[in-house]
Amino acid sequence: MFEPLIRTIVVNGSDVRVGDVVSMGGIPQRVRELRELMPSRKKLIFEDGNAYILGKFLTIEVTRLHAPLRRVR
Repeated sequence: MFEPLIRTIVVNGSDVRVGDVVSMGGIPQRVRELRELMPSRKKLIFEDGNAYILGKFLTIEVTRLHAPLRRVR
């Protein structure tokens, strides 16, 4: 059986995905939608309707669901 893994990783703003959880002001927010703003920014829209504009070249810590690398017994 394969169990998904939850990992916290550091990514560039350009690598943020829908479904990632980002901590804003200590409050975890799940990304619902991403929009491209100009060539160097992304608008992250969260499930609660709040938004955050992030530079593509800035790093940010996200929590992401990963497929397991091996089978769990």
